[in-house]
Amino acid sequence: MTQQRLNPLFRMVAAAVVLSASPSLAQSAPSPAGAFSLELNRLDAVDGGCRVTLVEKNGTASSFSALKLDLVVFDGEGIVARRVGVDAGPLKAGRTVVKTFDLKGLACESVGRLLINDVLSCEAGGLASDACLDVVEPRSRASATFDK
Repeated sequence: MTQQRLNPLFRMVAAAVVLSASPSLAQSAPSPAGAFSLELNRLDAVDGGCRVTLVEKNGTASSFSALKLDLVVFDGEGIVARRVGVDAGPLKAGRTVVKTFDLKGLACESVGRLLINDVLSCEAGGLASDACLDVVEPRSRASATFDK
């Protein structure tokens, strides 16, 4: 390769390295291909059941006016214990919120896993409704696992 052809290529690679190494530049705006992080944060015993606390962080460029998830709760032995619809929306782009819901009649100690089974409804600007499940990234800080 001649030096003239190499210099522009070198400049493009160097610019990409600088951008990726600079968190303030790389994270200044949510990416359209970003993730909607859904964290199972806590399981707390309440009268006659278990309170589930979720931390939702919308790292996408889309504002979700509606997001309803079909969650399946499994016990410690992998047996389906409950199925519940959970409203995870609305949530604007770049925002983080905390939401809770109760699993009445189910002890927290018996919750072994939560599964995002499906998306019941999704309305997000700039995002096709069939792509909503793809951008949701479950994780867990609780004793139970959380996946899709």
